Amino acid sequence: MSEDIEIIKRRMLLELQRRALQQSAPKQEKKIDFLTVFTSGLTDDGREMFNRAVKQYGEAAKKVGERLGALIHAGRIRGKLNAETVYWVFYEIGMPIRLETRIVYKKGGEVKSISDMLREED
Repeated sequence: MSEDIEIIKRRMLLELQRRALQQSAPKQEKKIDFLTVFTSGLTDDGREMFNRAVKQYGEAAKKVGERLGALIHAGRIRGKLNAETVYWVFYEIGMPIRLETRIVYKKGGEVKSISDMLREED
């Protein structure tokens, strides 16, 4: 009789341990997406600059974004990051973001690009 009670106690204890394990397992599966944390910490122009970096550098830029997201999550970076900050972060790590640059000429309310001006002179 005493042995039966011991067996029942052990079964109940095992069942409680299994339940505790099942409840703690979903908590471990929830992983933080640091790239999302990073993009939420950007201003609109900062997000645009980061998208340019992703177009130019692909996965490497995403990994940089994940690392910066981890720093934001840890509280080491505070506030929103603007385009200038994103540009200089990538520049400092050796990944300068190439920007589209245009030179325009305004005269008498007319706007012309410098290439159009040079073509007209020929």
